[in-house]
Amino acid sequence: MAPETDVRFEGVTDTLNGRARDATGPSWGALVLCHGRHEGMDTPLVAALARLGCEEGLWTLRFDFAFVGSGAEPSAGHADEIADLREAIAFARATCGTDVVFVAGRGLGAWAAVGAATDETVAGVILLGLSYEGQPDRRMALQRLDELEIPTLILVGFESDRTDLPALQEVVAGLSHLDLEILAGADHRLEDAKGRPVTEAVLLKCEAWLRVRRKART
Repeated sequence: MAPETDVRFEGVTDTLNGRARDATGPSWGALVLCHGRHEGMDTPLVAALARLGCEEGLWTLRFDFAFVGSGAEPSAGHADEIADLREAIAFARATCGTDVVFVAGRGLGAWAAVGAATDETVAGVILLGLSYEGQPDRRMALQRLDELEIPTLILVGFESDRTDLPALQEVVAGLSHLDLEILAGADHRLEDAKGRPVTEAVLLKCEAWLRVRRKART
């Protein structure tokens, strides 16, 4: 596997730091990954998914939102984070010369991914640890992904206290482009009762989903 390279690119409010890696073997697209509220791009689950993306033939970019470097809180309504993710998508397209860009986000980054994906032309979205308690705006955002026919994989923990599973299942049940996977024994951070990331379970689901996308495009 190729080594990661430190990269910098302009965000909305500040220069953003990231790490990029070339795909293993022939490349068929790119994967841009973003993190949650209380972490950065080096969180183990995000880093592991970046490695998987490379192994599956995707140029990958994981990056820190601007609030990580400044020590500030995320913006209201995640507006700055959505805008930063849009810049990361543009950087990925310009750097690796592909229009096939997937986005993945965890926690706060998952909702930033939803916001960016509905404004950009993306090939698909992976949402890790999505929080949803029936909010109308979030329901409409998920429905918008389906209207745009954006393939979406949603991974949530069965033990999550930030996701109303019946409400989320009700939304997804009527949407053909959204796949919901509920991981047993995992909480909202996709960690088990001892605080260990359920990385293997997450990667197995993501690997299968990406391979379906790859088969459809190659």
